Amino acid sequence: MSISIVFLGTPVFSVPCLKALLSAGDIQVLGVITQPDRPAGRGQRLTPPPVKILAESAHLPVFQPKSLRRDNDLLNWLRQQQPDFLVTIAFGQILSQEVLDIPKKGTVNVHASLLPEYRGPNPIQKAIVDGKTETGLTTMLTDIGVDTGDMLLKTVVPITPDLNAQELHDMLSEAAGPLLLDTLRGLADGSIRPEPQDPAQATHAPKAQKEDALIDWSQPAQRLHDRIRGQQPWPGAVTWLDGQPVKILRSRVAEALSSQDEPGRVLETTADGLMVQTGQGALLLLDVQPAGKRVMNARDWANGALRDRTDIRFEMPGRTLNV
Repeated sequence: MSISIVFLGTPVFSVPCLKALLSAGDIQVLGVITQPDRPAGRGQRLTPPPVKILAESAHLPVFQPKSLRRDNDLLNWLRQQQPDFLVTIAFGQILSQEVLDIPKKGTVNVHASLLPEYRGPNPIQKAIVDGKTETGLTTMLTDIGVDTGDMLLKTVVPITPDLNAQELHDMLSEAAGPLLLDTLRGLADGSIRPEPQDPAQATHAPKAQKEDALIDWSQPAQRLHDRIRGQQPWPGAVTWLDGQPVKILRSRVAEALSSQDEPGRVLETTADGLMVQTGQGALLLLDVQPAGKRVMNARDWANGALRDRTDIRFEMPGRTLNV
């Protein structure tokens, strides 16, 4: 039995799902809807989204509406196609009820959390920042709410202690294709029964802000480590020294120390990096990027820029972030 779908997705996260659909013999992809080309890079060159590049290489019809709900020509095209399903993954626009009413069997969304936990636009980073040891993917039937529709299938992905958000993003992206295929086939043959979400268990993952990068050294070392790895590559993690920003790219929670030094004070340079006092325990900085410099090992940076200095203390947040 062939299943007809129209695919809605935009960034690189969506690409493995579209690849899986194109490789499936029982799935017919009628077309792809994605976001408009955007300026990117230092030259701000107009750049197509990754999903568009794949779709065009597969000779699929590609549509790039500024607003799907207001594009009457595209809405008419969708009605004419009569797809069994719309499939969305990181599309970037909220669908209206008019759009949701078009597919014969519903709209299936792939969300990067174990719903109802972490509804919203930033579930991958939030899971790491919150110190979770596992997260995953949920397929759901989209309704007019934000990630509130009935759940279909889930897959669990472990979060190891040093995994960062970019690495978790890639793992979830690769796992999404097989889960989506199982979902569409299960809905088509009636073997999947949608499960309502429990609103009482719902949590939210809001969009990250630039100000989230600021490091507050009064927090415990474990929480800071989770924030540093959870906010890669954006907004990152930034501290200040001598009025200049220093980005922290990798860290490790150090063995418990008895030091009573102020949070933010540099304790020592080790074979692996730079040890810094926190509100609870110590944090070992592994990779840093000082203002105007390349990314470097924190030990090498300290041996150069901080050599012969004593009583070094990173500044607490409070200044405007502009890095």
